[in-house]
Amino acid sequence: MTMWKPLLEDGTPRYVAIADAIARDLAAGVLTEGTRLPTHRDLADTLGVTVGTVSRGYAEAERRGLTVGEVGRGTFVRTASEPEDFGWRVAAQEGVSKGVIDMSLACPWVPPDGEEGLLLAETLRDVAKSRTLDELVTYHPSSGLPRHRAAAAEWLGRLGLDVTPDRVVVTNGAQHAMVVILGALLRPGDTVVTAELSYPGFKSVAQMLGLKLRGVAMDGQGIRADALDELCGQASPQALYCVPSIQNPTGATMSEQRRRDIAEVARKHGLIVIEDQIHVSMGPERIPPIAAFAPERTLHITTLSKWATFGLRIGFIAAPERAVERIRSGVRSTLWMPAPLMTEVAVRWITDGTAERLAKKKLDELDARHELVREILGHHRVDMHRGSLHVWVHLPEPLRSDEFVAQARQRGVLVAGAEAFAVGRDVPHAVRVSLAQVPHREEVRRALEILADILDGASTACVQIV
Repeated sequence: MTMWKPLLEDGTPRYVAIADAIARDLAAGVLTEGTRLPTHRDLADTLGVTVGTVSRGYAEAERRGLTVGEVGRGTFVRTASEPEDFGWRVAAQEGVSKGVIDMSLACPWVPPDGEEGLLLAETLRDVAKSRTLDELVTYHPSSGLPRHRAAAAEWLGRLGLDVTPDRVVVTNGAQHAMVVILGALLRPGDTVVTAELSYPGFKSVAQMLGLKLRGVAMDGQGIRADALDELCGQASPQALYCVPSIQNPTGATMSEQRRRDIAEVARKHGLIVIEDQIHVSMGPERIPPIAAFAPERTLHITTLSKWATFGLRIGFIAAPERAVERIRSGVRSTLWMPAPLMTEVAVRWITDGTAERLAKKKLDELDARHELVREILGHHRVDMHRGSLHVWVHLPEPLRSDEFVAQARQRGVLVAGAEAFAVGRDVPHAVRVSLAQVPHREEVRRALEILADILDGASTACVQIV
C-alpha cells in the first residue's frame, strides 16, 4: 500500500478534489497502475477529512474509471487492461461466480422459473405471424406509432394520470427519457434541484449534460415543499427532478397534499418538473402524480421495466402540449425512434393484461421479502414502502456507511452506501439494500442475516462504549 498523500485543490468539494488528485497524480506518474491506495480511514486521518469524504472521493474516482475496489483487499489504481464501467457495474452475474449476494442495484425481480422468457418467446412468435410485422421493420414516428402511444396513454391512466396519446412520447427506457428531457429542455450550466438523496443515474446524466445540481431537504415524505420554495428563492433553478412514489433510495412516498404543495411551488417559481414514477406498482393505494396537479409544466416518466420485464427497455413520457415537439426532437437526436419491436411487445402485454399480471406477481414476492426484513431487521430502523424494490437502513452509532459497506462486502453481501446518492456534502449514515435483484428468497434471508449480524455488532459496541 502506497503512502500517497494527495494535494487537494481549493474551491472544489473535498471528495471531488480527491478524485481529481488521483487523476492528476496518475497522469504525472506519481501513482502507477495497480497501486493500492491508502485505506479510507488512513487517508482521512492524513487529510484531516471524514472517512465519508474519502469514501465519496474513491467512489467518484471509480465512477471515472480511475480505480477499482476489490472485496477484502482495498482500492487500487485501475490497470489499462481493466474495462471501464464508470460505476455502472452489473455485478449480478459476476457475484454469482464469486459466491457474492448482490443487493446493491435496484433491479426488478425476475422469477427464476423462466416464465418471463417463455412469455417473451410466445409474444415474439405471435408478432412474427401477425400482419403488423412489416410495420415494425421500417422507420416510424420518433414519438412512437399512434397505436403504441394510445396503449401507453391507457397504461398511464391506470397509474392515475389522464393524458391523451398526442402528449405521449415512447422512449427506450426511463434512463433514455431523462436524457431526452434534460437535453431538450435545459442548457449546460442550468440548475436542477433534486432531493438531497437522489438516484445516481439522474446525477450521472446531469453531470454528462453539464447541469448543476442542488439538493433540497427531505423528510419522511421526500422533498419538503417549504425547503424547495426557499431554495428556489436562493438559487433560481430551472427544473426540479423528483420521485414522489417510493423515492430512490429512501423509499419515501409523498401524500397527495405534498404533491399539490410541490406543484404550487413549481408554478410559483416557473420550474420544469421532471417526475420519475418508475417505481409505482399496480396496487390499490395509488396517489395522483404531480403531473395531475401541474400538467402544464410536468414531464412524467414511467416504464414497464420495473414491473413487466427489465429487458424490454421501454419508457413513456407524458409531456405538456407545448413541450411535446421538443421531446420528440430529443428522441430523434438520440436514437431516431424507440425500438418498434420491443414497443410492440410492451403494448401487447399492456392490452392483454400480461403486464398487470406480472406486476401483481412481483408485488406478491416483494411483500414476502418485506416480511423477511421485518423478521430479521425489525429491531433496527428501516424505512420501506409497499412495492419498493429496496429498503433504507439507518445505521446505529458508531457505524458509518462506508464501514458497513466494506464489512458487508467482506462477508459476501453487496449493498449501496449513502454516498452514492448524496447531492451535496451532508451524507447520512445509512445504506440502501435492494431486495429484488436476488433471484431466490432463501438467498435474501441469508444476506439479511449477515447484515443483521453486522448491525447487532455495532449496536453492542455502542452500548459498551456508553
